[in-house]
Amino acid sequence: MKPNDPATKNVETAIRPARDELLEAMHGIETELLSMFDGYARSNDKRVYQAEANDEAPHTRMFTLESGLGEVERRLNTLSQ
Repeated sequence: MKPNDPATKNVETAIRPARDELLEAMHGIETELLSMFDGYARSNDKRVYQAEANDEAPHTRMFTLESGLGEVERRLNTLSQ
C-alpha cells in the first residue's frame, strides 16, 4: 500500500479508535506504576529514617553513660588524692 492510497487511509481510519484506546490504557498503566513506585519510595524512606534513628539512640545512650562514668571516676580520683 502506498501512503496516499485510499485503502491506506481507510485502514488508518479503522485502526485509529483502537490506537487511541491503547494509548489511553498505556497512559493509565504508566500513571498507576508511577504512583506505586512513589508509595514504595516513601515507605522505604520512612523505614530508613526509623532505622537510622533507632541506630542513633543506643550511641547517644552509650555516650551519656560513658560521660557519667567518666565524671564518677574523676570525683573518685579527686577524693582519693
